[in-house]
Amino acid sequence: MKKITNLFIILISLYSFGQDNPNAKYTRYNVTTPQGHANLDAMNVAFKKMRDMGCENGLGWYYQGAIHNIPAEINGKNELCAKYQTTKDKLWAWEDCTHKKNSDAASLNFLLWHRMYIWYLEKIVRELSGKQDFAIPYWNYGSTDEADNIMPKEARDKSGSLYVAARYSILNDGKPILKDQVNQLQLSLNELKTNPSFAGSAGFSKNLEIAPHGFMHDLIGGEYASPAETYYNEIYQLKNFSGLMANVPSAGFDPIFWLHHSMIDRIWESWDVSAYGQRPTLEELKANPWTYEFITPTGERKTYTMEEVYKIVFNLDYKYDNLLYGSKAPVLAANEAKAKNEISFQDSKEKIIWEQKVGKPLSATPFTHKVTSTLAKNTNKVFTAELNSKIVLNLDVVVYKEPKDFYTVYLRYPGKPDQYVGAMTFFGVAHDHGIDVKHDTAEDGIKLNFSYYISDDLVNSDKDFEIIIKKTGSGDAKVTLEKISVAKIN
Repeated sequence: MKKITNLFIILISLYSFGQDNPNAKYTRYNVTTPQGHANLDAMNVAFKKMRDMGCENGLGWYYQGAIHNIPAEINGKNELCAKYQTTKDKLWAWEDCTHKKNSDAASLNFLLWHRMYIWYLEKIVRELSGKQDFAIPYWNYGSTDEADNIMPKEARDKSGSLYVAARYSILNDGKPILKDQVNQLQLSLNELKTNPSFAGSAGFSKNLEIAPHGFMHDLIGGEYASPAETYYNEIYQLKNFSGLMANVPSAGFDPIFWLHHSMIDRIWESWDVSAYGQRPTLEELKANPWTYEFITPTGERKTYTMEEVYKIVFNLDYKYDNLLYGSKAPVLAANEAKAKNEISFQDSKEKIIWEQKVGKPLSATPFTHKVTSTLAKNTNKVFTAELNSKIVLNLDVVVYKEPKDFYTVYLRYPGKPDQYVGAMTFFGVAHDHGIDVKHDTAEDGIKLNFSYYISDDLVNSDKDFEIIIKKTGSGDAKVTLEKISVAKIN
């Protein structure tokens, strides 16, 4: 477990951030609860009306989905929206999500933007359904309860407005997420729990975006079926294509998107009110601004400054029926607790302990990199030099098209169980780097970095240890591990 020395500050932090929020008028429930089903019924009513609206109506299903993103070009005449054919036709606030380009600003704003996005959808559904206490329920995937790992029946009902055919077939058939896939979700959820920073390459936001966020997008979109499934993607209007959720430009059009992102928001809230939770500062956000534009239930266009965003996302009007990580108070933190800020940690400077070039493609056979002799001793020397040392494992990889596989990363010490440190998923990689579906990646490929805090996985020993990378999936995309490094943060 991660080392924490200032128990007094942590207790103050938990007390300050764990109090009931007087502004919480609404509660987001698990989809399996009676309240969750009632809210899904309200969504069904609202989405029926939204699907009947023209694509130029800001409250409509197509308009709201396009705020997240939309294909750069529709194949053939756009049967769903005659107004839109290519990106030059996009309307106000379309394609605003943080996946549209790979940058520090995108990573920093990922959780905040999506929180605002689904908050606005919540308001629209409340208005259109007439259910005045409506709040978006969350899909509690990764739970030890098998019932939680089944897509809710309202989203599987072919006669309803929440159904999409282009999804992982076992989910639309009412079967639970497979056991090994649930295990991956649980590993990523447990690892996120003790992440010590919000921002940065190894921070909570970035790693949550990789898994379970990206993992679930690709899973729902059929990428992790064996073999990967293909469908007719109604947004691209392409046959033999991956599901809506597996592609950034079509993901927001699948109603399951909202249940998924309610869960992502719940994971963030659970960590935020925990002893480990941190927040980006307003100064950081102002230095890395993003566009926040949404449609109100009355159809009004609303644009926010970063100051307004910061105030809203940490003082919202909803809470969750329960939280992860043992948090006792299912609330959104409404205050600016000074104690929390005093232990705030954000990634800044990184000092390399060691690095080694690899240049090997990853395959179905687990990859093993042995950290021997001087490198192992150097790692342990830094690890033991001070309490609360923050050590990061960096993996630099290159891909030449978006992989349909995922990878899990472990540390292995002799005689000890493998220690999971993180995952590599690739949801939106081609899109993030400007590679359209009709264009190939450049010869040099897409260079990616995956970073993980490993301070809680290291053992106080000068002995050799191994870095293990395991592939899951039958995709043929080449993933080359270019370099491995270990660094100390701050």
